[in-house]
Amino acid sequence: MVRRDGTIAHVVLVGESPLNILDRDTLINLFRALTDLSLDPKLTALIMTGAGKKAFSAGANLNELALLNADTAQQLAQLGQNVTSLIFNFPCPVIAAIQGICFGGGLELAIAADFRIASEDASFSYPAARLGILPGFGGTQRCPGLLGPARTKELMFLGRILDARTALDWGLVNLSVPVTELQPTALHWARELGGRDRHALQQMKACINRTGKEDFLYEQKAFAACFRQPGLKQKLLKWQQAASLTPNP
Repeated sequence: MVRRDGTIAHVVLVGESPLNILDRDTLINLFRALTDLSLDPKLTALIMTGAGKKAFSAGANLNELALLNADTAQQLAQLGQNVTSLIFNFPCPVIAAIQGICFGGGLELAIAADFRIASEDASFSYPAARLGILPGFGGTQRCPGLLGPARTKELMFLGRILDARTALDWGLVNLSVPVTELQPTALHWARELGGRDRHALQQMKACINRTGKEDFLYEQKAFAACFRQPGLKQKLLKWQQAASLTPNP
């Protein structure tokens, strides 16, 4: 869902369930919305947030993942990377305003943004290693530049849940604020960015974004290779069933 506030755009993630699950259709709609917005020369900032109060996004649809083979898994990874690449290279600054759960593919969307502002109830995790897969929407390539290799491996290998304070200490988010201040703070940042020279910000962003040595095709192939492992479908469905029996936070 997209709404406008003058030269500021708000993109609200509205996925399956209150946890804003990123199924294929949601990713396609998000890609189309971001593509349309990227063509607007008057836009000065974009705020990305999740619908409701429970989650920014809890990540991919595990039932959908369980149906993938190696080829279709690579196609999904490519779609997810296309979305995060749009965010990462968006022509104006992108602010992720994060409340509640920010897991898996949702965290990959947030990492692709220029700034991450989290509410104090936000939580972050990459559970992929528990599922037998890996972050395939660009996370393995962007996260080391943000956290460094050691913290990235701790986050991804162990799959622990980080609270907002820890995420701030690690540098995963720029700022942590009370829940009631999340949207006003994101809007304040967006308006402040609107007072800067748009072309200069574009050039800065392009220069900074060139400092990494990403290999996104390798990540796609590694993600796809996980789907050649026996028993993966059963593992994904088991986790999905367990998640459905867990009360929503």
